[in-house]
Amino acid sequence: MRHLLISALMLSGLMAAGQGLNQPTFSSYDADSDGMITKSEYESGHQKRMKQKKEEGKMMKNQANSPAFEDIDTNGDGMISVEEFSVHQAKRRGQ
Repeated sequence: MRHLLISALMLSGLMAAGQGLNQPTFSSYDADSDGMITKSEYESGHQKRMKQKKEEGKMMKNQANSPAFEDIDTNGDGMISVEEFSVHQAKRRGQ
């Protein structure tokens, strides 16, 4: 539990500090704010993000490289935890 809290704080700190490299926040996917992201929430959040980028006129060149839900749900329990999300984001940032 302590590790989970530390991961969440690190993730929120990175996002607040503007170091997220335009990466989404956990809360942008966790629609019901229960601390876990379901596959449905992930897919809905991803679609919203892509629509927003398109409306802002941003290039969508890497859309095909978007990670699948299963790539982030590393323990295979059907939910993405804050820890799994933050580990995935760190990998995407190259850390």
